[in-house]
Amino acid sequence: MKLALSTFFMLAAFTALQAQPFGDKKVAEPSTVVWYGLDFSAVKLIGSEGFSDPYDIKNRFFRAWNRLIVDEADKYNIRKTFRKTGLEYETTVIEERNKLPNENELVIEKEYELKEADVKDIVKKYKSEKFKEGLGLVFVMESFNKRASSGHMWVTFFDIASGEVILTRKYSGDARGFGLRNYWAGSVYDVFEQLESDYGKWLKKNN
Repeated sequence: MKLALSTFFMLAAFTALQAQPFGDKKVAEPSTVVWYGLDFSAVKLIGSEGFSDPYDIKNRFFRAWNRLIVDEADKYNIRKTFRKTGLEYETTVIEERNKLPNENELVIEKEYELKEADVKDIVKKYKSEKFKEGLGLVFVMESFNKRASSGHMWVTFFDIASGEVILTRKYSGDARGFGLRNYWAGSVYDVFEQLESDYGKWLKKNN
């Protein structure tokens, strides 16, 4: 009898995990998502040959990459990617966060990674004057790696009211395009393309 019960609970747990390969209903059910942006507060730029002016990257390009998501919303289509009918923007939180990095420490020559616990600590610090509740979405940027021609980021859904992370997954995208802005924005776009497929698979398995 004990063996049968143990087997039953193991199968139930496995089924629950299979039903949620990407997240849970707290992400799927809300019709509106609040886009916070690309959080570069803990990012590192790997390979000095690709990043000759970290001061300019921090003070100009962090903003430019974030503006691109908003200005080219048809390309970086958050509503389509995550099957939402409503989309709001909260840009002030990330604008302040992106002032935090020390430009003298942005560029490194070694590998670098964030842990899930780091992402949770970052999101917990978000304080919005505009939104007090709802589903938030942010890409916590881990690194732009010139040697690998790839960008690495944590796609993160969170509860705005509590600051608790509901779901976070690390993605890597191939950098592509002409010019510094477009080249690294290409890695973000590649992640959007991956997410559209992943999110669709998740919804199918939850229906």
